[in-house]
Amino acid sequence: MSENKESGFQIQSDVRGPWRQYLDELAPLRPELYGFCLKLTQNAWDAEDLAQDTLLRVFSSLGKIDANIENPRAYLVRTATNLWVDTIRKQARHQALLELEDGAAEDTSDRGIQASEAARELLTRLYPQERAALVMKDVLGHSLAEVATTLNTSIGAVKSALHRARSRMGDNGMSPAGFVPDKQLVSQFMQALETTDLDTLRSICSTELHVELVGGAELHSFDESSSFFEHAHFVMPEIGFGENPRWELSEYAGEPIVIGFRTLNGLEGLNEIHRLEIGDGKITRVRCYCFCPDTLREVASHLGVEALARPYRSP
Repeated sequence: MSENKESGFQIQSDVRGPWRQYLDELAPLRPELYGFCLKLTQNAWDAEDLAQDTLLRVFSSLGKIDANIENPRAYLVRTATNLWVDTIRKQARHQALLELEDGAAEDTSDRGIQASEAARELLTRLYPQERAALVMKDVLGHSLAEVATTLNTSIGAVKSALHRARSRMGDNGMSPAGFVPDKQLVSQFMQALETTDLDTLRSICSTELHVELVGGAELHSFDESSSFFEHAHFVMPEIGFGENPRWELSEYAGEPIVIGFRTLNGLEGLNEIHRLEIGDGKITRVRCYCFCPDTLREVASHLGVEALARPYRSP
């Protein structure tokens, strides 16, 4: 079994080149894809995750589909829509089960029936394809025919979806995503990162710390991640790593975050964002947005700062 596992991953070196070429060729389409995902999810972080998942899904599809994909732009949007619809449906089913379980635990008669009705109401309130149609038509400026093709439906169905969506939905701004970490712990992380204080980092991080360069490499323990912290001050402007790295504690959509700045070609701008997840008083996960230029621009715009022109992958 071990021999098969090892031989299976020998293909990694063969895949790495095509994957990087794929990312480079799709770079011109990424801002529009991210903008679409942002309007769907209403959250900068979820938008980045949806865009990354879309890229992975499309890349995996290229080797399975015999017919040529003539319109990559539409294919990306359709894939993002389908992934988002699937996510919403899973969330709805999960919430429905919770409603049913809560009702059954309290009362197996009337309350159980009420919970079941609440679950059905939740499911019927969710119309993800309507929001997708609205974003494509009103935000991205796609024609009715383009929207119909992307969503694999008719122009008449798109018109109906748009009418319902416009009467039902509004833009409520950015919504927070998930658990909000302790601000004091985030501040400690920022100060330790700025001074390369590995002892403090080790004391506030879990030994099973998971560090993710969103869209790139992942590290799965504190010892393995120590190189990530040590290289935080790495400077090499000729390949895009600017000078004078510094960090600040900030807040976005109600979540405390660490933002990093560098100076590149005479311009200081947002270079990276660190988001933390906490468990049992320790930092269990660090998500670093350094090769996510669309997310950097989105957050920088909200914070009123400049964003550096970062690449979509490590050089």
